[in-house]
Amino acid sequence: MIPLIRNKKTVKRSKNSYLAEMNMPALIARHNAAYDQAIFLFSGNMFSKSEEERSEIYKIILKLLDIAIEARRSLPQQSDLKKELQDPITQYLLLLKDTIQAAYALVTHEMILFQEEKQLSNFIGSEISTQFRSTDEIFANSELNICHSTTELIEMSESAINRHRERILKAFQHEDRHRYNKSFNEFTKLYQTFGINN
Repeated sequence: MIPLIRNKKTVKRSKNSYLAEMNMPALIARHNAAYDQAIFLFSGNMFSKSEEERSEIYKIILKLLDIAIEARRSLPQQSDLKKELQDPITQYLLLLKDTIQAAYALVTHEMILFQEEKQLSNFIGSEISTQFRSTDEIFANSELNICHSTTELIEMSESAINRHRERILKAFQHEDRHRYNKSFNEFTKLYQTFGINN
């Protein structure tokens, strides 16, 4: 005999699952838009800018990468696309974030050294200025090397990222693709406001 009343937990789970699946195009759009803006900012001839400007740009990039990682981790657990959407991309984003975090730490340290130079030279002696200039050059070269390595990492991953996106978009139904495109455009406009006004 078929029971007339369904198990409430089953109904709730399927409703939650349905809502999660509905949100997937928006989450993927959010991830992609945040990632694209982060890469755009990073690729903007960083070393034509001052240390203060670079520091601010790194900070914005790190915020955008956090948004991309959070969106990816918010994808529904039971989705058919979950395996396609999780591990390699999230690992890549975390690596990218850690690398840019290192460049941000270096430029911040350069700024602090510059600010403290006068005070410390008054305390220790003028010889400290020579030491600071030498140290500053080491940090500046290290930041440059990290940025160069990050650029290579981004370039190496570009085709894999594009293939991944194409597979996801092909798997979407027409309504999901429309939802994705609308969300992507809205998130792109929002994240462009995170940029630096030149």
